[in-house]
Amino acid sequence: MSGTASPLGGLTRRSFLKTTAVAGAATVAVGAAAPTVALAEGAAPVTAGSAEEQVYRGVCRPNCFGFCHLNVHVHDGKVMKTTRAPYNESCYDRICQRGLSHVQRIYDPQRLQYPMRRAEGTERGAGQWERVTWDEALDEIAGKIKEIQGKYGESAVAFLTASGNQAAGITSAYSRLIALLNASNIGPCLDMGSYYGMAAVAGNYVSPLMGMMMWNGNEPTDAVNAKTIVVWGANITDAQIQNWHLIKEAKQAGVKLVVIDPIFTQIASQADKWIPIRPATDTLLKLALMRLVIERGAHDVAYLQQHTVAPYLVRSDTGKFLRRSDTGVAPTATGQVDATTGQEIMLDPVMVLVDGAIVPETEAAAPAIEGTCDFEGVECRTAFDLLVDNIMEHTVEEVSELTEIPVADIEELADIVIDGPVYHYEGYGPQAYNNGGQTTVAGLTLCALLGNLGKPGASYGAFWGIGLITNIAAAQYTAPKGPSTGFNIASVDLKNVVEQKKFQGKDADIKMLWMYSANPLNTHTDTHAWTDVIIPAMDYVVTADSALTDTAMYSDMVLPVAQWFELEEVANAGQCSSYNYNEKAIEPLYESKADPDIIRELAGKLGLGEFFTQSTSEVLDSLFSGPIATAVGASMDNLRDKKQVRFIPGDAEKKPYIAYENGAFATPTGRFEFYRETPVPRTPTTKTPTAEQVAAERLPHFEPPLEAWPENPLYEKYPLVLMSERPRYRVHSQWFSTPLLREIDPEPIVKINPADAKARGIADQSYIEAYNDRGTAVAKAIYSEAIRPGTLVYPKGWQLSQHKGGGWSNLSSTEFDVWIVNNNFMDVLCEIRPWDGKDR
Repeated sequence: MSGTASPLGGLTRRSFLKTTAVAGAATVAVGAAAPTVALAEGAAPVTAGSAEEQVYRGVCRPNCFGFCHLNVHVHDGKVMKTTRAPYNESCYDRICQRGLSHVQRIYDPQRLQYPMRRAEGTERGAGQWERVTWDEALDEIAGKIKEIQGKYGESAVAFLTASGNQAAGITSAYSRLIALLNASNIGPCLDMGSYYGMAAVAGNYVSPLMGMMMWNGNEPTDAVNAKTIVVWGANITDAQIQNWHLIKEAKQAGVKLVVIDPIFTQIASQADKWIPIRPATDTLLKLALMRLVIERGAHDVAYLQQHTVAPYLVRSDTGKFLRRSDTGVAPTATGQVDATTGQEIMLDPVMVLVDGAIVPETEAAAPAIEGTCDFEGVECRTAFDLLVDNIMEHTVEEVSELTEIPVADIEELADIVIDGPVYHYEGYGPQAYNNGGQTTVAGLTLCALLGNLGKPGASYGAFWGIGLITNIAAAQYTAPKGPSTGFNIASVDLKNVVEQKKFQGKDADIKMLWMYSANPLNTHTDTHAWTDVIIPAMDYVVTADSALTDTAMYSDMVLPVAQWFELEEVANAGQCSSYNYNEKAIEPLYESKADPDIIRELAGKLGLGEFFTQSTSEVLDSLFSGPIATAVGASMDNLRDKKQVRFIPGDAEKKPYIAYENGAFATPTGRFEFYRETPVPRTPTTKTPTAEQVAAERLPHFEPPLEAWPENPLYEKYPLVLMSERPRYRVHSQWFSTPLLREIDPEPIVKINPADAKARGIADQSYIEAYNDRGTAVAKAIYSEAIRPGTLVYPKGWQLSQHKGGGWSNLSSTEFDVWIVNNNFMDVLCEIRPWDGKDR
């Protein structure tokens, strides 16, 4: 992207360390020479005891799970530094190098300073801009919204977001505008394999008090109560730094640590046992463990009887559970109303076997989990028997061959998981393949077989929740005229919708995209799907961000947004499962505006000003009010005072949250459903499951990944599995330009086993080009014996402009599984060669 004209200047670490104050407005027009840097030199340092210093509470919220609280130290209206601030639970008091470098993010020379319009006559991505005023920008955007909706329909305007900024005020502002415009929503597909797997078999737990546990599991502080921690594909020391101390403290208390990962990661180096596994085969390993559990008779029969669908009889003709209504007894009224449908809940119990007789589950204290019966000529078997059939399809020896794990290690791992309680900590590596949803289904089913759920130290999964805004009337705020009639489209499916102009049987012609808290051209799969298909199909593209990201570069209008400490907010997500109060520490720099203020001003130009009369603080006061907020203790007065209020039960240190306690599951049956009557995709797409896919999805099963598999014919041409990692120095693409971190981590790299490199004539520290049929990426090769032969590992989040050529997402695909609808970040094959200096 040479020749890019930009309003961004340069700043070295040496000059940064001498700077503390904001300079005046930029003095150079866009498209000419670079403007003055955003900081001025010469201000004296301020000590913690300085009388002039003010300290505000901030929340770091890039979605690394931590949502760490920070002290934001301000002097004379300028942020001087950030330091660790206390949580109400000291176990969450943490800050990492990213949190300590926020001053450089605020005063980043690459921070956007004013609205910019793509220069007339230039192509998207060319990087030629002209400065415009906010009135000009919002007038143009409002005009485009009216024009496009008038020509193509209301749903032609779409908003896309991800997890770059989890905050109640921002979310509610955009949600309100989307609903009023009847615009379409482009939903994230990032790391949704685990979410789908958990929701499928254990239910998606939603409570007005608790919020929604998207990735459910016991609180990380509970790991100390286990005999063993088994980490599946999570490099906790780097990807979730704030949790490493909890694992270390558990180890110091005598808890054993087992790490299962294709790569010898940092945390693998701290493990009592590391089990290297072939990529994308975690589900097979879990099926083998379940087979050994069954063969050894180690399964917990009582738990299976009482808390799972194991005893439920399944009809061979329909695949559905045999119910009492099948016997001619009509369902009975319960007097309870379904909160979703508003209809009365009817009782129609499933039939089970007791001493060979078919009886309703409600009349069976200890039903059989094994057995077959005939019901009016239809064979019926227990769900447990069907599960065992699936498990037994793969021998331990076959699994050993496919996973490349010795049989003895699989048997030893079976000993470990049987001897509970075991805290299974699942990362997002195993689910980043087309078959990734089943690895979570299988892991949870393994734990259900053993009764290793719902108790201290007994857990499977990650741990991340979203606090639902606590006011019952919040839905009326976000959708005052009712929910949007626009489409809800998965981002990974957007390319298909754009090409087909159809969605779920309806005409769907998306012509405008507004992207916020997201950088899809960088952090989603298949950059070319965006640059070559999606973006060219748009009449207009808006990006609201704080930096000129890959996505912003391909926009028609770029809006500079306020940094986290420049507005009052409530961060409402993360593993702390709390509402976290963020004070406004300084005024927004330059001409940047807080997202809610942008929406408020735009609404006025759209004739919707009457719906946006409150300030962000007033909106927060309204949202966090009422009886539920009072019950949780999450009124804004309380949040401003205490800074943090949990929305889950328990105490992180004294009584950690336990998922699925007392065998309670948020499934249709209220039980753990390793067998599902009617599998449902995570979200509707342009794909429809076949009858064969439905039948397979009812039970845990293994399917090879779409691409990253030796039996794939493409493997002969591209024999390397391309894997990504979450580095210490960025979260997705955030912090990509922070000077201090770039001094530590200056450029894109790819880690490679020396044997693979030498076989291709690639020297350590030399530049290579990774390539496949979809694209290329250039990076510096780093020899590492920790990397499994046949794989490459690259740290995520580098912008296209930071590569010498191409970019990592160029090599990935928008193909997705019909059930999990997920970005397949690691289901990628490629080859590498020495770089010839050309940018393809």
